Amino acid sequence: MSEASRPRLSAVPGPVDRDRFWASVEDTLDELARGLVARIRAELPSYARLPEDEHFRNVRALYGTMTRSLAAGSPPDPEVLQSIRASARRRAYYDMPVYDVLAAFHYAHRDLWEALRRSELASEALLVELVGPMAHWSQAMSQAVVDAYVAQQGGREQHERETRARFFDLLHADGPGEGIADVMRELAFDPDGEFTVLVAGSRWWPRESVDALQRAGRRITGVLHVDARAGLMTVVSQGAAIDDVVALAAEVGGENRPLGIGLARTGPAGIRLGLGDAARALRLAEADGRAAVRFETEWFRATIPDLAPLIGPLLEPAARIAREQPDLADAVVAYAESGFTLRGTGSALALHPNSVSYRLSRWHQLTGLDVRSFTDLALSFAAVTEARRNP
Repeated sequence: MSEASRPRLSAVPGPVDRDRFWASVEDTLDELARGLVARIRAELPSYARLPEDEHFRNVRALYGTMTRSLAAGSPPDPEVLQSIRASARRRAYYDMPVYDVLAAFHYAHRDLWEALRRSELASEALLVELVGPMAHWSQAMSQAVVDAYVAQQGGREQHERETRARFFDLLHADGPGEGIADVMRELAFDPDGEFTVLVAGSRWWPRESVDALQRAGRRITGVLHVDARAGLMTVVSQGAAIDDVVALAAEVGGENRPLGIGLARTGPAGIRLGLGDAARALRLAEADGRAAVRFETEWFRATIPDLAPLIGPLLEPAARIAREQPDLADAVVAYAESGFTLRGTGSALALHPNSVSYRLSRWHQLTGLDVRSFTDLALSFAAVTEARRNP
């Protein structure tokens, strides 16, 4: 490499240096996009089918999005990946080979990296920081292209969609779902095996995202099928690590979207029960503002809203005290979650154990419920939960 072409690497950059670096990169993007479009169209003849002005707009928008994301230290968000999939579908429409499209995205990644390296304001520390994010972008773009082309497949994809819709119709039917086992086998499920159901609010899941999650499921071990109806996005999974499914949902649908996870259960009847588990867990996730709640670990709180109509007369007196005396309610919950000790409760609430003892005694005095009794503690916890759900 000649001295003229060797990148100049400076010391660790400060905030001002980073701002100047990214501003200088932004200034080169029009030229970089024009050069890339010309090279792609020269080296990949199939790109002659794509209008050149559309091609330039796509490349320039991609470069702008990539550099803003890299500068902010954020990964590609779902909207960006949807845009990439849309561009790839356009290329599929023009009958351009997927290998050419993947090659073009590789060129885009490589040319941007070279532009970053050549910048006079680049530093070794900054470039090292960008290696991982750039690789993440390359992988995400390639996967989005593949997803788009898979989605364009004809009869097989259509048959699978119809079979999947039939499966969910039978799953939600009032009756026993005659023939559901045969439909499940067509979808590569073992009808006698164990399943886990996950649900999310469908308002976060437009049809395109549901389809994208279905395609993304092919990247992990196991089988999963996805559906959206009656206000819920539903995933039925078999043989898949639940953490992998949760990670895919966050990748496709966005981080911190509430998700309910049901118990692992067996057979079609177990799936129906799992739908209820997951819906209850989702209700709790939405109430708490959490990304994911497992029914397995939070079944008690998750089922309290369903029990409330049955045991309302038992709950309401203590729930009223919980609304009027939230410090006492906090002490009850902390006691239940801190090993049933005054010291543990005090640590959780930053209180002296004597203060905790006073609050629990006061709760006993006002409600008649002694938290040292299992039944009274369970009823106290349920009453506080209901009070917080309906303040």
